[in-house]
Amino acid sequence: MKIKNFAVGFLVGAAGGTMISLMNAPKSGSELQSSLKSSSGDMKTQMDQLKIEANEVKSSFLKTKHESQEVFKTLGDEVKTMISNYKADINPNIEHIQENVENIQNRVEEVQNTFTKD
Repeated sequence: MKIKNFAVGFLVGAAGGTMISLMNAPKSGSELQSSLKSSSGDMKTQMDQLKIEANEVKSSFLKTKHESQEVFKTLGDEVKTMISNYKADINPNIEHIQENVENIQNRVEEVQNTFTKD
């Protein structure tokens, strides 16, 4: 009994809602259908354009990624070369400084020896 009452109430409500919506519709049925067809065509065109733009963005991103990988690889090689050149340039200076430090240590020892002999 309760299911039957529910079903009758549902049908009456659906019929009433349909009638009210038809009476308050701003356009007739055929006008509404043509408007929906036109809108769906526009929407399809917009979706196609969106797909094209998304593919362009994707290809642009992949191109940028590939180019940046090449740039970073080249940059890494250049940095390695610069470090190697720097080491080659600085090694003679390091050797010269080490010789000076040894000379100073030898002089300090000589001075200490002269003072200890006295």
